[in-house]
Amino acid sequence: MYILISQSLINGILAGMIYALIAAGFTLLYGNGGVLFFAIGEVFMLGAVLLYCLIEGMSISYFLGVVIVMALLGSFGVFLEKVIFRRLTGNDLTFAIGSLALGMLITGIVLKTFGERGKGLISPFPGSFKIFGLVIAYDKMIVVGVGLVVIVALHLFFSFTKTGRAIRAVAQDVEAAQLMGVEVFKVKSLTFCLALAVAGLAGALVAPLYYVDAFMGTPVLMTALIVVVLGGLGSFPGAIIGGLVIGVLENIGQTFLGGTTTLLLFMIVIVILILRPEGLFANE
Repeated sequence: MYILISQSLINGILAGMIYALIAAGFTLLYGNGGVLFFAIGEVFMLGAVLLYCLIEGMSISYFLGVVIVMALLGSFGVFLEKVIFRRLTGNDLTFAIGSLALGMLITGIVLKTFGERGKGLISPFPGSFKIFGLVIAYDKMIVVGVGLVVIVALHLFFSFTKTGRAIRAVAQDVEAAQLMGVEVFKVKSLTFCLALAVAGLAGALVAPLYYVDAFMGTPVLMTALIVVVLGGLGSFPGAIIGGLVIGVLENIGQTFLGGTTTLLLFMIVIVILILRPEGLFANE
């Protein structure tokens, strides 16, 4: 029983790290840009597809491929902010519908160019090791390790750099930030860049672990939305902690309860929102 629970816990941390990265991207856009970006799942999928194409089509190494994916999707984020979302006017629903349409467009393009069938990558870090009877795969360790580095780097960036503080200032009060000399449009472009780069990173990290296809972002998006709502819309710590908690609960639940786990997760979220509608970490 100990081995089973511990193994589920390890797998849950892996899943939770991916959820946390995607939820962090979503939270950055909503908390700092006021954009409900429902195409974040398609950005996750793009990260996996691009890495597959770079490795299989151009024989680029795994880590270099990950860096290129982040750079490409970060640039794509700047393009989207300047060309599309800066020009949209209206309420949250306008941005939500616009991002849904963008997500469908991305999926359609990937289907035409990449195909419908899932494709697999050979793991760049094959093998595993045992500790206290637990089997830990090297490639899963890499995912968790890179995810932790990125999360810590983002925390330090927002806490101790002038640009990071400017992003937080815009999130708290746009007009006050403008009066203090903050260039709001540049901050929003940077926010899109960071959000899409982080979500694309999540897709690139899991590309060698699962089959890559045009629809892989949809189920992940649904779980990430649960994480965001649970942690609190706009709360970066809530996205990270919520992602890890949901990942662990999901994997332990699947081990012992099977398909009932999803229903229980939704019930937990509903109860928490009844008791704390703004989420667990809304003020963080």
